[in-house]
Amino acid sequence: MSPAIIPLLLELFAGLAPASASSPAAPAAQAGPAAPAALAEGAVDYPLGPMGVPDFAAPGEPFKLVDLRYHVSDTGTTTHAFAARVKVLDRGYLGASFEGERRDVSWTSQRLDLRASGESGVHGLFGSWRAPRLIVSAAAQTGGAAEESGWLLTPSLTVRISPELEAYAWALGNTQEPDDRVLRAAYAGFLWQRGARFEAAGELGRTYEVVEAGFENELDSAFLSAVGQLGGAEIGGEAWFEDVDGRFPRQQEGGSARAVVPLAARLVVQGGTAVRFETSAGLRAYDVRGGLTWYGRRYHPPRAGEAAERALALARRATSLGANERFVVGDEERRAQRERLSLSRDRDALHDDMEALYRAQVAERQVPLLGVEVAGSEDALPGLTTRAVRAFVGVPWPPAWPWQANEAAVPFLRLHLARSRETSGTGFVAVTWESSLAVSLNREIDLVLRWSRSDPTALDLVRGVGRRRTIELAYVYAFGR
Repeated sequence: MSPAIIPLLLELFAGLAPASASSPAAPAAQAGPAAPAALAEGAVDYPLGPMGVPDFAAPGEPFKLVDLRYHVSDTGTTTHAFAARVKVLDRGYLGASFEGERRDVSWTSQRLDLRASGESGVHGLFGSWRAPRLIVSAAAQTGGAAEESGWLLTPSLTVRISPELEAYAWALGNTQEPDDRVLRAAYAGFLWQRGARFEAAGELGRTYEVVEAGFENELDSAFLSAVGQLGGAEIGGEAWFEDVDGRFPRQQEGGSARAVVPLAARLVVQGGTAVRFETSAGLRAYDVRGGLTWYGRRYHPPRAGEAAERALALARRATSLGANERFVVGDEERRAQRERLSLSRDRDALHDDMEALYRAQVAERQVPLLGVEVAGSEDALPGLTTRAVRAFVGVPWPPAWPWQANEAAVPFLRLHLARSRETSGTGFVAVTWESSLAVSLNREIDLVLRWSRSDPTALDLVRGVGRRRTIELAYVYAFGR
């Protein structure tokens, strides 16, 4: 595909995409006191004009474009990626994509999710069926030098015990000959969602792994995580343990903690740390990071507020109608959930709930204007130490100075800059510079330009890889995001 297609895409979707999701008759949002009135009428102003609430239940006639993504990347050679999805009548979503040698095709309905992929002689299949209390899925992969004529099989089963609690199990099988052990891994776990403000998950399992030397390790592992909203702060953490039995037995454990804490209505501090210990060797790896973000309008915690309550109510009501949905956080996850529910036979009963959730997401949209993050990590096994600094500057729409608050603002421009410094055990230093400019034309259309320059690491020099410069351009259209 030629890069010349980009202007065609821009012309096509500047004209078509907003029309599919906007309300031309709705007045543009105004700054100050007029903003709540604009939200009440369902319209928010963007560079391409005001947008109202999309019609999620509208069927294709017979097709409706809901996703279009194009990405071109150049690092010595040029790579193109393209993805598109259409809604077919009111039956499901048909998607296709390619990137380099990879090809994917997918079909999604309320109950069924099917995918097939192929890349360089490796072929993969995935299928999932969502019943009122069960989700049954399986993935299969074959081909490639490593697997020869065998298959890697990953079946899984999720059981809904109550609206708040799910239990699941999955396994990994390998049919490659002459491997005498088909079952390579088996795990079981749970997900507990206590309303919108608290969530916990855990998992236990065993894996049989064959290392390059040819012998087999038996690995037992356990994992536990939790995240909760305490007032305006979101706090989360996880802990894990591994016991490896084999020629070189060992035990290691680790964990992480993170927090996002509003210091003021528009100022948020975030930070976290992760560590890994080995019983006989002590601390083996750590990662520490922290930052500040300044917003153009009031910050809304993702697990508190109207949007979280609406998302919880939608999931609970859909589950009571047999849809088997969990509470989800994030615009992309909520969009995928709305797509499934728009295909349900109960979509008319759920229509008002889906629309109310979308309105709440728009009303609580985040508009970051300034931010900085510092991070450091060290891993004793490969002998790597990394230090990084990242910063961004955003411009809202309508344009305003960073110190000016405007509850009618939406994200428009964002410039990211980052520098990381990696030092190997030999004292070899490699520096990476990154920058990106993102343009949000409305809630559904983004343009992104990225550039990076990476010095070769010690391993890169051994492989004959020199300094790399990459430039990328991406176009994204996502209906109903």
